[in-house]
Amino acid sequence: MSRLQGPAWALGGASVLALTLYAAGLLGQGTSPKPVTIEPAGRQATAGESVGVIAIDADTQRRLGIVVAPLTSSSDATTLDGFAKGLDAAPLAAIIAEIDTAESAAATSTAEARRLEALNRQDVSASRRSVEAARAQAQGDMARVRLAHQRIGIEFGPGLLRLGNAQVRQLAGAIAHGEAALVRIDIPSANLAPGTTVSVAAGPATSMVRVLGPAGAADARLQSAGVLAVLRGPIARQSLTGRVLTARIAAGPARAGLLVPHDAIVRFQGQMWVYRQTAKGFFRVALSDPVSVPDGWLIRDGLALGDRIAVRGGAGLLAIDLGGSGQGQSAEED
Repeated sequence: MSRLQGPAWALGGASVLALTLYAAGLLGQGTSPKPVTIEPAGRQATAGESVGVIAIDADTQRRLGIVVAPLTSSSDATTLDGFAKGLDAAPLAAIIAEIDTAESAAATSTAEARRLEALNRQDVSASRRSVEAARAQAQGDMARVRLAHQRIGIEFGPGLLRLGNAQVRQLAGAIAHGEAALVRIDIPSANLAPGTTVSVAAGPATSMVRVLGPAGAADARLQSAGVLAVLRGPIARQSLTGRVLTARIAAGPARAGLLVPHDAIVRFQGQMWVYRQTAKGFFRVALSDPVSVPDGWLIRDGLALGDRIAVRGGAGLLAIDLGGSGQGQSAEED
């Protein structure tokens, strides 16, 4: 779309509606009293200023489908979006089983080495060679215990390793019962330090999680260094292995302002406008530096909290405004 197509389209739609209103007797001269009164401002308004007033009765407002509502306050925090992927917890369960097996073997071999050492000191049927062999076996079993513990950090990341054996075992049990899920979070350009709060969403369900630490490996496709987090609650049952969920983090302070709904906006002369209702009628007001948010546009000045604006039917007011204020020719030349 060219730079002129936007305003031209808005004018074209407004012109068609203006002709309809003219045929209905809402514009132009007629024998019956006109329900529309327009008082032009006499000059082009800058952003945030009103441009004349349109006075219409309640019946005309109803026929045009104009709905009026007060402005409410809102805020919008700058966010960074990414994704959270459910991880397979089976390798973690296997590592825990390996740790248990290695610890049991190490405890047995250590006890046997101590028993043989005691017999050797008492000079009872325990040779020095058997004592040294028992010590070597105990040391080897302890090495396997350390390796099994290190596998948690190597394969899943140091954040999970810092939880400790008891919490890792509890986590594996909670995952097995569907009460928790281990997820990897990737948000490009975000500094996700341990303890950072991240919002994870699966459809309408949302949960806040805290980053445990960096993941064990980078994402093969994105080449990004992800982080680990534990997802708990009902949403955990939806975090199946391999499923991708939405992740979001606040990247700056929240911006406060007034929320203007999408349907309240009318576009004219390269600007966005709304119609504010006063005791005299409707004023067209230009929006100053609006910020796009999911529910509409966030503004900080030009309007006040509680101001009543046309949240629907603004196109009809624009048609009356252009058709009755003499701006049609100059606007078309624009």
